[in-house]
Amino acid sequence: MAGRFALLFLLACHFLDSVMSTRNFTIENKCEYTIWPASYTYQGSLETNAFRLDKGQTRTVQATSSWIGQFWGRTLCTTNSSGGFSCITGDCNSGKLECSDRVRHQWLQPPLLVTPENEKCESIGCSVDLNKTCPSELRLSNSDTGSNDPFACRTSCQQNMSAEICCVGNYVLSDNVVGPEECKRTNYSQTFNNVCPRAYSYAYDTNSSTFTCQYSSNFVITFCPSSTTKLPPLVSPPPNKTRAGSRGISPLKLTLILGVSSVFSMIIIIAIVVKKMTKSFANVLGRGGFGTVYKGKLPDGSRDVAVKILKEANGNGEEFINEVASMSRTSHVNIVSLLGFCYEGSKKAIIYEFMPNGSLDKFISEKMSTKMEWKTLYNIAVGVSHGLEYLHDGCISRIVHFDIKPQNILISGDSCPKISDFGLAKLCKNNESIMSMLDARGTVGYIAPEVFSKNFGGVSHKSDVYSYGMVVLEMIGARERAENTGTNNTSMYFPDWIYKDLEEGEIMSVFADQIIEEEDEKIVKKMVYVGLWCIQTNPADRPPMSKVVEMLEGSLEALQIPPKPLLFLPAETVPKTTDEIPETSSFSIPSHQDTLHYIL
Repeated sequence: MAGRFALLFLLACHFLDSVMSTRNFTIENKCEYTIWPASYTYQGSLETNAFRLDKGQTRTVQATSSWIGQFWGRTLCTTNSSGGFSCITGDCNSGKLECSDRVRHQWLQPPLLVTPENEKCESIGCSVDLNKTCPSELRLSNSDTGSNDPFACRTSCQQNMSAEICCVGNYVLSDNVVGPEECKRTNYSQTFNNVCPRAYSYAYDTNSSTFTCQYSSNFVITFCPSSTTKLPPLVSPPPNKTRAGSRGISPLKLTLILGVSSVFSMIIIIAIVVKKMTKSFANVLGRGGFGTVYKGKLPDGSRDVAVKILKEANGNGEEFINEVASMSRTSHVNIVSLLGFCYEGSKKAIIYEFMPNGSLDKFISEKMSTKMEWKTLYNIAVGVSHGLEYLHDGCISRIVHFDIKPQNILISGDSCPKISDFGLAKLCKNNESIMSMLDARGTVGYIAPEVFSKNFGGVSHKSDVYSYGMVVLEMIGARERAENTGTNNTSMYFPDWIYKDLEEGEIMSVFADQIIEEEDEKIVKKMVYVGLWCIQTNPADRPPMSKVVEMLEGSLEALQIPPKPLLFLPAETVPKTTDEIPETSSFSIPSHQDTLHYIL
């Protein structure tokens, strides 16, 4: 199986500038030879991306907290008479010290260890000299040096260049996907896995783990942490015989998600496997501004999944990093589970658990059309409140979702609600009450007033509370009923209309045709009260989600009638039906597009 011993750092603290604006990587060379460390940046920036590191030297490189990229070590580097720079292993074909592309020669690099400076996190890596354990038929040696010691180890793919062994890249035709039954572990991959079991990721191995550090930390990257390996002096480089496979995508040997994310295990998927999982993208579950969601199965066929394919034109992948960074730190029954992801240049996919009942708006329209089941709606509202409470108060870093709406609440087979779509989420310290915002984010009709204008107050987790309140009022049909109860009412902002009937004691008359039992009436009143408390114009007047949970689960008699919201929005600025909710969630001017029934 093709591969390289490299590090892909996905900084999960992408939007934690207030927590840690920069991060240091201290790179040390304990090899008995010179290393030329190099990096390739997908996002963010490093102060330098390549340099020389002699035996025993150490250098610290500063990165922005949003940095994503690769680190690797090059060896046996020289500069020819015309100034062209090249290396025998790890070369990026730039012709100079700095790299403008990823590593091309996919040979094993020097032994490597990554150590978080935060002692709460464990080190990870491979300290074995894999050149010494390389199968004889895969070794690269320089006969001109008079030594048979290998300086690199080719992969089985590079040696054989056959579809059955490579499984990815140029060796697999679009209509001839090679599945796991043909892609067995090779002599190369078995050797790697035997000596470094925690540092190997096999493309079809669903047990592959992503190692994390759940606390903010700088990191020490050590080449040859316990090595005494000596390389022969370079006389002349061998001819490059492996260019034919250089464009193939290789699975990662060691993948780390660094930062403050919770420890989790997920599958690192290559693009060709994503295509097979979705049966060539046959079953569309939903489409949105950020991409399309397909139904699929895990590579081993063990469970159904939802595969979100992000549009390639979506900028620098900010939404992708947001979702992975936010979801990687969550584990809650009311948060949709992240199972894996694919990140190959412009190809980005996120794999979630599959929700058979789709999104909340679809669930209500299909399941509740004949008889309003108030207890079911109430349980969904309570479940979502628990999920938001967890995001705001239960994580190491507070997560503000910024796009709570029915389309982003998915319903499982047993009617358990799960919050999804973290593309607009922001991360902040738990004790931060106000967040900086450069642009409005969310969906018209659910966005808190302070997100539109700072005149209404500071943006905080209370913005999610507002969106939740609008969802609750919509769940009980308040928006629809406001539109269908007379021409005078339809010209009013529908929460104002609800409050007007509440003051006049006529609120229940509107729901009379759906109220069967006394318990139903209590549920409706409680949801109306909670919804109106949550949409208070002043963020300080809104309850935190912990209080919302208490209000929903407590007695109706304990609830106070909420004050009248001060904000009156013209009816035409708020989408009146779910068909008017725009597909994309980040905008400044409302657009009228088809609604989603299932979008992550």
